[in-house]
Amino acid sequence: MKNKKLIALIISAATSCSSVYAATLPDNEVGSYILAMNTMSPITAKYTIQYKQAVEQKCNTVLGVEQLNSTAFTNVVQAMVSSETVDRMGLDAAGGSLQDTLSMIGKNVTCSDLNAPFKALLDDKDFTSKHQHLSKVLHTWDDVVSQSKP
Repeated sequence: MKNKKLIALIISAATSCSSVYAATLPDNEVGSYILAMNTMSPITAKYTIQYKQAVEQKCNTVLGVEQLNSTAFTNVVQAMVSSETVDRMGLDAAGGSLQDTLSMIGKNVTCSDLNAPFKALLDDKDFTSKHQHLSKVLHTWDDVVSQSKP
């Protein structure tokens, strides 16, 4: 039941989050970070807000800029951004990439590993088969990020 609430939060936030941050002036470092991100990349900001809220709700915590800027967090946000792009461009014949991605992320949010939802997207055979183009993008992203680590 908790996962269904989390999935609903992620999905419902997709349409409302970025406008809330853009309409008010932030009063803290995280708010300023997201406002700046919204100026440069509204789509990335929207999904940063969504994933941040999902983690904070599930884990009863508050994430800081360092966590939002981590590779693990960025991987999950990039998966959502890529999913929206694939849907917009109609690249996966099955469609529904974003919806399936948000659902998979919602089911795999953990308090111990911000990267867990991204790993789940990479490892899920049904998801990979259904969303071949998106999966290729995500695997390429993972390869690039993995090679850039010290």
